[in-house]
Amino acid sequence: MLYDITNPDVSYYWLHKTLQIKKDEFIETYIIECHNDFDTFYEKYRSIIDKIDIENLEIVAFQVTSSSNECAEIKKHGLHNLQWVLSNDTTLNRFLKNNNITFDIESKLMYINDIAYDVDYEKYNDLDVISKRKEQLHKIGHKIYYDFQINAFLFCKDIYDYSTIHEAPEFLYTLSLLNKATKEIDLKWKNICKPYVVKFKSKLKDFAYFTFYGSEREYIKDRQDNWSDLRRLLILRAVESAFSDSASQIFAYMKPNTVIKPENIIEYVPAEKWRKNVLKYFGKE
Repeated sequence: MLYDITNPDVSYYWLHKTLQIKKDEFIETYIIECHNDFDTFYEKYRSIIDKIDIENLEIVAFQVTSSSNECAEIKKHGLHNLQWVLSNDTTLNRFLKNNNITFDIESKLMYINDIAYDVDYEKYNDLDVISKRKEQLHKIGHKIYYDFQINAFLFCKDIYDYSTIHEAPEFLYTLSLLNKATKEIDLKWKNICKPYVVKFKSKLKDFAYFTFYGSEREYIKDRQDNWSDLRRLLILRAVESAFSDSASQIFAYMKPNTVIKPENIIEYVPAEKWRKNVLKYFGKE
């Protein structure tokens, strides 16, 4: 059974199946019997909730991306982190090379028109005294060597409201601010691509701890407590989603070396279609 809170209907369905509540009784149970109080609802179904096998639960997330070939590359290779994308024969890497930009990931160097730039972001940590260009090199390096994991959502109310990731990768926007040679590189990508949502499933072991916890210490403690806090959080988020009361975005961060294999991808949806399907629950079709 997939844990899916990407829209209110699928959240409602997961609660119905997991907690063994009849479809037409969930709202009455929560609002009337439990007085619209989550703690009361949680305790009512605690014996069932405690049996949820957290480590084998398949959790649904999705990435907003853009592609010039209807996600053919993802369909073949799956989803990978940014370092892999910049090190292999990928659409993004070929696009960058066509614009005279290449990367040597191991040496932490970027080449633009054969000019080498050091993108070891740790060298640029003292941002108070460095030049604007070095500040941007720090940001580029940060994306490649620190924030390079697969970033996704468990839920997003309006995927067009969260930056411009439906138009071009955040990395290209960061790159576009470096100098004249990279200016509008993100717009060039936007003009040849279409936006998509890639919906996938993964298990807890593949997610970075900060997807669900405020600190690694909290994660370790909850693991020792057999995931009692995480069970509660997952139920809470599903209830909030079922009542169309989720936060605008709930992020999902994968561990740096996690690969989403093609067989774990559930569907590929044009971004506009996905967006309309979610916004209809909020009266914003």
